Amino acid sequence: MSVRPQRLFPLVLVVLMGLTTFWLDQISRWIPSGFRLDPAKPEYVAEKFTATRFNENGMLRDRISAQRMWQYPEKPDMYFQRPHLQVFQEGRMQYDVTGETGRYHSKNRQAWFDDRVVFYKPQDEKPETRVLTSRLEVNTATRITRTAAPVEIHYGNSVAHATGLYYDQQAGLLKLLSQVKVVYEK
Repeated sequence: MSVRPQRLFPLVLVVLMGLTTFWLDQISRWIPSGFRLDPAKPEYVAEKFTATRFNENGMLRDRISAQRMWQYPEKPDMYFQRPHLQVFQEGRMQYDVTGETGRYHSKNRQAWFDDRVVFYKPQDEKPETRVLTSRLEVNTATRITRTAAPVEIHYGNSVAHATGLYYDQQAGLLKLLSQVKVVYEK
């Protein structure tokens, strides 16, 4: 029995087409690789960073800026070099915080400032207030500011020294958490 090449050609062509289709299907499927970022290296780095949040009426609520910002993979904390936080209410600045370094947790909206921290509340009906400390925690959601570190408070011409501070902006309440030494001047 002799097989003619003319009869094998369609069969060979069908087999080659099937193999080519299988091969093209395998190489064209995109399967994400298990590539993982190094958790010790920042995923994002930004120079001259600024982020602004508005309230439900479109008015400025708070703004954080920094000379440099970085964030590590799969972490909600952002780290800052020379951070500057401004908190507003009804479009007016309520207070302003600066430091040498800082961190902001994006889920619970808490910020921590370290090294040469200055908390500044501008003059409104009351004299301006300036608090100098080494570290400060600011919760931008609850508007509560606190520290357990020594503080130096300048209120108008008066100066107070204490260790620890608790400030509730909405209640207008400032608590100093230790004995206080005050030099009062009119």
